[in-house]
Amino acid sequence: MNSCFYKYLVIFSILVLIISADTITVQAEELTESSDTAEIIDRLYHEVGADELYYNIPEEARGFLSEIKFENFKPGSTDKVTIETIFEGIVYILKENILEPLRILICVIGIILITAMFDTLKSSSLSSSLDSTLSVISALCMVSILAPSMLVLIDTLSETIINASQFMLLYVPVITTLIITSGQPLSGSMFYGVMIYVSNAILQIESKIIIPLLKCIISMSIVTSVSTKVSLDGIINLFKKTIKWILTFCMSLFVAFMTMKSIVAVSEDSISNKAVKFAISNFVPLVGGALSDAYQTVISCVTVLKSGVGVAAMAAVFAIFLPAVAKCVIWQFVIAVSISVCDIFNIGKTSSLLNSLAAAVSTICAILLCTMVIYIISTAIIIIVGG
Repeated sequence: MNSCFYKYLVIFSILVLIISADTITVQAEELTESSDTAEIIDRLYHEVGADELYYNIPEEARGFLSEIKFENFKPGSTDKVTIETIFEGIVYILKENILEPLRILICVIGIILITAMFDTLKSSSLSSSLDSTLSVISALCMVSILAPSMLVLIDTLSETIINASQFMLLYVPVITTLIITSGQPLSGSMFYGVMIYVSNAILQIESKIIIPLLKCIISMSIVTSVSTKVSLDGIINLFKKTIKWILTFCMSLFVAFMTMKSIVAVSEDSISNKAVKFAISNFVPLVGGALSDAYQTVISCVTVLKSGVGVAAMAAVFAIFLPAVAKCVIWQFVIAVSISVCDIFNIGKTSSLLNSLAAAVSTICAILLCTMVIYIISTAIIIIVGG
């Protein structure tokens, strides 16, 4: 019974195609005549919602994109981007974020110099019993200046990852629509499912594991620097290693899984796409060849738009993470200079505190870079493997 049903269905479909052959011929001719690729790409660009992505980028990231002459998500939007404009954009971001760390650096160096002066006086005239008191006061002064900035840096980490995840949640449906429209339904559905899950997983891991561990590292670094009898360096190192293990495991698992799934999905989509073109060309009467050519033209336009939107999205993700990464780099420089000054005057406790904070800042920078790479690699894989 099933075989009879399918036979009747095929016969009915052929009859419908024959009856509407004139209409199909006219539509195919109109599509072929008006198939200006730029017009098709522009129409698709607005219909899939890609024109709204630029305005959902955070303001600071849009400032960087404006500096490098990047203004929309259309194909060719990166044509004006050069090494010079990227350098100018990075300089712009550094100028926006360098004043506060430099002010803190001056205060920190001042505390170090005052501590060194009192340490000299202690050696010459004051009692050596004031040694621990001097170390505690110096550490407390350093903590009062640096701790708020470190907490702000952690908040910046959290805000940046939230902004990036929100952007990806808007970008993924757009690029998924383009992937499916370009004749890759399996790749599109795979990419959508993986990226929605990854974006939510990153938010959960960051809020419930990474941020608490970072705050614990900074808190224990402060306790270790202030107390002369308690050392939490072992626990601090354990927390640092835990964060690094989490980052390494997540990145390795994601890249391997994404690459494997993309290769399999693209192979299956390629077979399906060839089957569709063969069916259109051979089973549609009269206008099969014209429809096949029109279908290939639309697929090519969608592929161009998909690549353009994907490259633009990678630039946008880079711009979202750049301000936070720039802050981490600046703070690493500030703390490195402070450590050098401490080593010159041989101030051990303060140097130990600064080393712990430097490790915390480098961990924050590593988290930012790993998250950014995950988002960029995901788009790169689906574009490169998908063609």
